[in-house]
Amino acid sequence: MIFPNPKIKYYRVRAFGERLNVSFDYMRETWKPMLKFSLYLILPICLLQSFSINAIVRGSFQLEPDFYSLNGGYFVSFLIHYGVHMICILFGSAVLCALVYTLMQEYERRETRLLDIAWTEIKTPLINNIRKAIGALLLLTVIMLAFSGIIILLAISSPWTLLATIPLTLAVLLFVSVPFSMFLPVYLFENLPILLALRKTFTLTVKGWGAVFLAILVFGLLANIVSGVTTMPWYILTLVGTISGLTAENGIENRLWYQFLTYILGIIQSYGMYISAIITAIGYAFQYFHLREKQEGVSVHESIQNFDQL
Repeated sequence: MIFPNPKIKYYRVRAFGERLNVSFDYMRETWKPMLKFSLYLILPICLLQSFSINAIVRGSFQLEPDFYSLNGGYFVSFLIHYGVHMICILFGSAVLCALVYTLMQEYERRETRLLDIAWTEIKTPLINNIRKAIGALLLLTVIMLAFSGIIILLAISSPWTLLATIPLTLAVLLFVSVPFSMFLPVYLFENLPILLALRKTFTLTVKGWGAVFLAILVFGLLANIVSGVTTMPWYILTLVGTISGLTAENGIENRLWYQFLTYILGIIQSYGMYISAIITAIGYAFQYFHLREKQEGVSVHESIQNFDQL
Protein backbone atom coordinates (compact mmCIF):
# COMPACT_ATOMS: atom_id res chain seq x y z
CA MET A 1 0.00 0.00 0.00
CA ILE A 2 1.20 3.51 -0.83
CA PHE A 3 0.90 5.94 2.09
CA PRO A 4 0.35 9.66 1.44
CA ASN A 5 3.07 10.64 3.93
CA PRO A 6 6.52 9.17 4.54
CA LYS A 7 6.95 6.95 7.56
CA ILE A 8 7.83 8.93 10.69
CA LYS A 9 11.35 8.27 11.87
CA TYR A 10 11.69 8.21 15.62
CA TYR A 11 15.34 8.80 16.37
CA ARG A 12 16.04 12.24 14.96
CA VAL A 13 17.46 15.42 16.46
CA ARG A 14 14.58 17.88 16.22
CA ALA A 15 13.94 21.40 17.47
CA PHE A 16 11.14 21.69 20.03
CA GLY A 17 8.66 22.98 17.42
CA GLU A 18 9.52 20.05 15.17
CA ARG A 19 8.99 17.61 18.04
CA LEU A 20 5.61 19.18 18.66
CA ASN A 21 4.66 18.90 14.98
CA VAL A 22 5.85 15.32 14.58
CA SER A 23 3.92 14.29 17.70
CA PHE A 24 0.69 15.60 16.17
CA ASP A 25 1.55 14.09 12.79
CA TYR A 26 1.93 10.73 14.49
CA MET A 27 -1.38 11.16 16.36
CA ARG A 28 -3.21 12.07 13.16
CA GLU A 29 -1.85 8.98 11.43
CA THR A 30 -2.48 6.48 14.24
CA TRP A 31 -5.55 7.79 16.08
CA LYS A 32 -7.85 5.02 14.80
CA PRO A 33 -5.94 2.02 16.23
CA MET A 34 -5.14 4.06 19.36
CA LEU A 35 -8.84 4.76 19.91
CA LYS A 36 -9.93 1.21 19.05
CA PHE A 37 -7.54 -0.58 21.41
CA SER A 38 -8.00 1.99 24.17
CA LEU A 39 -11.74 1.35 24.09
CA TYR A 40 -11.14 -2.38 24.53
CA LEU A 41 -8.62 -2.00 27.34
CA ILE A 42 -9.41 1.27 29.14
CA LEU A 43 -13.20 1.44 29.05
CA PRO A 44 -13.70 -1.52 31.46
CA ILE A 45 -11.41 0.25 33.95
CA CYS A 46 -13.47 3.44 33.54
CA LEU A 47 -16.64 1.56 34.51
CA LEU A 48 -15.18 0.81 37.94
CA GLN A 49 -13.37 4.13 38.22
CA SER A 50 -16.57 6.11 37.65
CA PHE A 51 -18.31 4.18 40.43
CA SER A 52 -15.44 4.84 42.86
CA ILE A 53 -15.04 8.55 42.09
CA ASN A 54 -18.76 9.18 42.51
CA ALA A 55 -18.73 7.27 45.80
CA ILE A 56 -15.77 9.38 46.95
CA VAL A 57 -17.57 12.62 46.12
CA ARG A 58 -20.72 11.51 47.93
CA GLY A 59 -18.68 10.35 50.94
CA SER A 60 -16.79 13.66 51.09
CA PHE A 61 -20.01 15.50 51.90
CA GLN A 62 -21.38 13.06 54.48
CA LEU A 63 -22.78 15.01 57.42
CA GLU A 64 -23.19 12.06 59.80
CA PRO A 65 -21.64 12.79 63.24
CA ASP A 66 -19.84 9.43 63.27
CA PHE A 67 -18.36 9.83 59.78
CA TYR A 68 -14.78 9.61 61.07
CA SER A 69 -15.60 6.81 63.47
CA LEU A 70 -14.60 3.30 62.46
CA ASN A 71 -17.83 2.04 63.99
CA GLY A 72 -19.96 4.25 61.77
CA GLY A 73 -18.75 2.65 58.56
CA TYR A 74 -18.85 5.83 56.47
CA PHE A 75 -15.16 6.63 56.78
CA VAL A 76 -14.16 3.02 56.12
CA SER A 77 -16.32 2.98 53.02
CA PHE A 78 -14.75 6.24 51.91
CA LEU A 79 -11.24 4.80 52.31
CA ILE A 80 -12.16 1.64 50.41
CA HIS A 81 -13.55 3.59 47.47
CA TYR A 82 -10.53 5.90 47.52
CA GLY A 83 -8.21 2.88 47.46
CA VAL A 84 -10.14 1.35 44.55
CA HIS A 85 -9.95 4.66 42.68
CA MET A 86 -6.17 4.91 43.12
CA ILE A 87 -5.71 1.30 41.99
CA CYS A 88 -7.81 2.04 38.89
CA ILE A 89 -5.70 5.10 38.08
CA LEU A 90 -2.45 3.19 38.60
CA PHE A 91 -3.51 0.20 36.52
CA GLY A 92 -5.25 2.33 33.87
CA SER A 93 -2.20 4.59 33.49
CA ALA A 94 0.06 1.55 33.13
CA VAL A 95 -2.21 -0.04 30.52
CA LEU A 96 -2.56 3.24 28.60
CA CYS A 97 1.20 3.93 28.48
CA ALA A 98 1.96 0.31 27.62
CA LEU A 99 -0.60 0.42 24.79
CA VAL A 100 0.76 3.66 23.33
CA TYR A 101 4.37 2.52 23.40
CA THR A 102 3.56 -0.98 22.15
CA LEU A 103 1.79 0.51 19.14
CA MET A 104 4.72 2.86 18.59
CA GLN A 105 7.07 -0.14 18.60
CA GLU A 106 4.84 -1.96 16.12
CA TYR A 107 4.61 1.15 13.93
CA GLU A 108 8.39 1.17 13.62
CA ARG A 109 8.63 -2.60 13.03
CA ARG A 110 5.85 -3.13 10.47
CA GLU A 111 6.16 -2.11 6.83
CA THR A 112 2.45 -1.28 6.80
CA ARG A 113 2.78 0.76 10.01
CA LEU A 114 -0.42 0.26 12.06
CA LEU A 115 -2.68 -0.50 9.10
CA ASP A 116 -5.01 -3.43 9.90
CA ILE A 117 -3.00 -4.34 12.98
CA ALA A 118 -4.69 -7.14 14.92
CA TRP A 119 -4.93 -7.85 18.62
CA THR A 120 -2.90 -11.05 18.21
CA GLU A 121 0.07 -9.02 16.94
CA ILE A 122 0.30 -6.82 20.00
CA LYS A 123 -0.97 -9.16 22.72
CA THR A 124 2.38 -10.58 23.88
CA PRO A 125 4.45 -7.35 23.75
CA LEU A 126 1.55 -5.43 25.28
CA ILE A 127 1.31 -7.76 28.28
CA ASN A 128 5.07 -7.50 28.80
CA ASN A 129 4.91 -3.71 28.59
CA ILE A 130 1.97 -3.58 31.02
CA ARG A 131 4.02 -5.54 33.56
CA LYS A 132 6.96 -3.20 33.08
CA ALA A 133 4.75 -0.09 33.28
CA ILE A 134 3.12 -1.28 36.51
CA GLY A 135 6.54 -1.93 38.02
CA ALA A 136 7.80 1.49 36.93
CA LEU A 137 4.77 3.33 38.32
CA LEU A 138 4.95 1.41 41.59
CA LEU A 139 8.63 2.33 41.91
CA LEU A 140 7.85 6.00 41.27
CA THR A 141 5.02 5.82 43.81
CA VAL A 142 7.34 4.36 46.46
CA ILE A 143 9.95 7.07 45.75
CA MET A 144 7.37 9.85 46.03
CA LEU A 145 5.89 8.35 49.24
CA ALA A 146 9.35 8.08 50.75
CA PHE A 147 10.09 11.68 49.87
CA SER A 148 6.74 12.80 51.29
CA GLY A 149 7.51 10.92 54.50
CA ILE A 150 10.87 12.68 54.81
CA ILE A 151 9.23 16.06 54.23
CA ILE A 152 6.59 15.35 56.90
CA LEU A 153 9.23 14.25 59.41
CA LEU A 154 11.26 17.39 58.75
CA ALA A 155 8.15 19.55 59.05
CA ILE A 156 7.13 18.20 62.47
CA SER A 157 10.64 17.89 63.94
CA SER A 158 11.33 21.55 64.66
CA PRO A 159 10.65 25.06 63.33
CA TRP A 160 14.11 25.11 61.69
CA THR A 161 13.55 21.91 59.74
CA LEU A 162 10.08 23.15 58.83
CA LEU A 163 11.69 26.06 57.03
CA ALA A 164 13.96 23.66 55.16
CA THR A 165 11.04 21.70 53.74
CA ILE A 166 9.90 24.52 51.45
CA PRO A 167 13.10 24.91 49.37
CA LEU A 168 13.70 21.14 49.51
CA THR A 169 10.24 20.42 48.11
CA LEU A 170 10.64 23.00 45.34
CA ALA A 171 14.08 21.66 44.44
CA VAL A 172 12.81 18.10 44.15
CA LEU A 173 9.76 19.13 42.12
CA LEU A 174 11.88 21.16 39.71
CA PHE A 175 15.05 19.11 39.34
CA VAL A 176 14.15 15.54 40.30
CA SER A 177 10.51 14.94 39.35
CA VAL A 178 10.98 16.40 35.84
CA PRO A 179 13.21 13.51 34.66
CA PHE A 180 10.59 11.03 35.89
CA SER A 181 8.48 11.92 32.84
CA MET A 182 11.12 10.18 30.68
CA PHE A 183 11.24 7.04 32.85
CA LEU A 184 8.49 5.08 31.09
CA PRO A 185 9.81 5.74 27.55
CA VAL A 186 13.32 4.72 28.61
CA TYR A 187 12.13 1.59 30.41
CA LEU A 188 9.66 0.44 27.75
CA PHE A 189 11.72 1.22 24.65
CA GLU A 190 14.99 -0.18 25.96
CA ASN A 191 15.87 -3.62 27.26
CA LEU A 192 17.20 -2.50 30.64
CA PRO A 193 16.59 -3.58 34.25
CA ILE A 194 14.32 -1.16 36.04
CA LEU A 195 16.99 0.44 38.25
CA LEU A 196 19.38 0.88 35.32
CA ALA A 197 16.53 2.41 33.34
CA LEU A 198 15.89 4.87 36.19
CA ARG A 199 19.58 5.75 36.26
CA LYS A 200 19.67 6.25 32.50
CA THR A 201 16.59 8.45 32.73
CA PHE A 202 18.53 10.95 34.82
CA THR A 203 21.58 10.61 32.57
CA LEU A 204 19.53 11.49 29.48
CA THR A 205 17.79 14.45 31.07
CA VAL A 206 20.79 16.10 32.75
CA LYS A 207 21.67 18.10 29.62
CA GLY A 208 18.12 18.34 28.34
CA TRP A 209 16.32 19.31 31.55
CA GLY A 210 14.96 22.57 30.12
CA ALA A 211 13.56 20.85 27.01
CA VAL A 212 11.92 18.16 29.14
CA PHE A 213 10.41 20.78 31.44
CA LEU A 214 9.05 22.68 28.42
CA ALA A 215 7.58 19.45 27.03
CA ILE A 216 5.84 18.78 30.35
CA LEU A 217 4.30 22.27 30.29
CA VAL A 218 3.13 22.20 26.67
CA PHE A 219 1.86 18.64 26.41
CA GLY A 220 0.43 18.82 29.93
CA LEU A 221 -1.52 21.95 28.99
CA LEU A 222 -2.91 20.29 25.86
CA ALA A 223 -3.87 17.18 27.81
CA ASN A 224 -5.59 19.27 30.50
CA ILE A 225 -7.66 21.03 27.84
CA VAL A 226 -8.87 17.72 26.42
CA SER A 227 -9.48 16.28 29.89
CA GLY A 228 -11.29 19.44 30.97
CA VAL A 229 -13.77 19.18 28.11
CA THR A 230 -14.79 15.64 29.11
CA THR A 231 -14.71 16.41 32.85
CA MET A 232 -16.82 19.59 32.81
CA PRO A 233 -20.30 17.96 32.40
CA TRP A 234 -19.64 15.53 35.25
CA TYR A 235 -18.19 18.29 37.42
CA ILE A 236 -21.14 20.65 36.86
CA LEU A 237 -23.74 17.95 37.55
CA THR A 238 -21.88 16.80 40.67
CA LEU A 239 -21.62 20.37 41.92
CA VAL A 240 -25.34 20.95 41.35
CA GLY A 241 -26.21 17.73 43.20
CA THR A 242 -23.91 18.61 46.10
CA ILE A 243 -25.39 22.08 46.48
CA SER A 244 -28.87 20.60 46.27
CA GLY A 245 -28.08 18.12 49.03
CA LEU A 246 -26.66 20.79 51.30
CA THR A 247 -29.45 23.32 50.82
CA ALA A 248 -32.54 21.11 50.62
CA GLU A 249 -33.87 18.25 52.71
CA ASN A 250 -34.73 16.14 49.66
CA GLY A 251 -31.91 16.96 47.25
CA ILE A 252 -31.45 15.35 43.87
CA GLU A 253 -28.29 13.49 44.88
CA ASN A 254 -30.38 10.47 46.00
CA ARG A 255 -32.52 10.34 42.87
CA LEU A 256 -31.99 7.33 40.62
CA TRP A 257 -31.78 9.38 37.43
CA TYR A 258 -29.14 11.64 38.99
CA GLN A 259 -26.96 8.74 40.15
CA PHE A 260 -27.25 7.05 36.75
CA LEU A 261 -26.38 10.26 34.90
CA THR A 262 -23.39 11.02 37.12
CA TYR A 263 -22.19 7.45 36.59
CA ILE A 264 -22.37 7.78 32.79
CA LEU A 265 -20.68 11.19 32.86
CA GLY A 266 -18.09 9.77 35.26
CA ILE A 267 -17.23 7.12 32.66
CA ILE A 268 -16.80 9.83 30.03
CA GLN A 269 -14.72 11.88 32.46
CA SER A 270 -12.46 8.93 33.28
CA TYR A 271 -12.05 7.87 29.66
CA GLY A 272 -11.30 11.45 28.64
CA MET A 273 -8.55 11.58 31.25
CA TYR A 274 -6.88 8.53 29.72
CA ILE A 275 -7.35 9.77 26.16
CA SER A 276 -5.69 13.05 27.11
CA ALA A 277 -2.80 11.02 28.56
CA ILE A 278 -2.14 9.68 25.05
CA ILE A 279 -1.05 13.19 24.08
CA THR A 280 1.51 13.39 26.87
CA ALA A 281 2.74 9.81 26.31
CA ILE A 282 3.42 10.45 22.61
CA GLY A 283 4.94 13.86 23.31
CA TYR A 284 7.27 12.41 25.96
CA ALA A 285 8.23 9.59 23.58
CA PHE A 286 9.41 11.99 20.87
CA GLN A 287 11.24 14.00 23.51
CA TYR A 288 12.99 10.77 24.52
CA PHE A 289 13.82 9.93 20.88
CA HIS A 290 15.35 13.37 20.44
CA LEU A 291 17.47 13.14 23.60
CA ARG A 292 18.71 9.65 22.86
CA GLU A 293 19.57 10.45 19.25
CA LYS A 294 21.37 13.61 20.30
CA GLN A 295 23.44 11.87 22.97
CA GLU A 296 23.85 8.34 21.56
CA GLY A 297 23.35 8.65 17.79
CA VAL A 298 20.94 5.71 17.58
CA SER A 299 20.15 6.21 13.88
CA VAL A 300 23.87 6.27 12.99
CA HIS A 301 24.45 2.93 14.76
CA GLU A 302 21.42 1.43 13.00
CA SER A 303 22.70 2.62 9.62
CA ILE A 304 26.10 1.03 10.28
CA GLN A 305 24.49 -2.26 11.32
CA ASN A 306 22.24 -2.31 8.25
CA PHE A 307 25.26 -1.59 6.03
CA ASP A 308 27.22 -4.47 7.56
CA GLN A 309 24.31 -6.84 6.90
CA LEU A 310 24.26 -6.06 3.15
